[in-house]
Amino acid sequence: MKPARQHLSLIMLGSLLGLSACGGLRLSSNGLPTFSPAAEAPTPGVEPSTAAVARIRASLLTLRSDPALAARVPDELAAAEAALQKADSSQHDKVNGPGLLYVAERKAAYATTVAEQRALEAEYEVLRKQRDALKGGR
Repeated sequence: MKPARQHLSLIMLGSLLGLSACGGLRLSSNGLPTFSPAAEAPTPGVEPSTAAVARIRASLLTLRSDPALAARVPDELAAAEAALQKADSSQHDKVNGPGLLYVAERKAAYATTVAEQRALEAEYEVLRKQRDALKGGR
């Protein structure tokens, strides 16, 4: 990998990780990044751990519902779903439950971030090839 390209990839990855970690980055239907509020208001009368499991499950379902993104991260998705299943079965455990929920949430966010990063890298490669083809056609 060329140093400039590697530098660009690291910048893209860092930006995506930073924005995804704060919950502010999402890909819209056209594949471009959009920003959304980081936190949602808690639902009254729902236990926080149950709400967290539902939120993580919805995040993974959203990722899985986009075949172009889900195909890019099958291993990460499997790891996130396994962590979610473990957290769900231990959500009433006062000692380990919160930690397992945190791990599941981070793995889900990681899977989404990596899928988005790989999609952007693929788009970059297509654009780079188009640019090279245009330069060569002159």
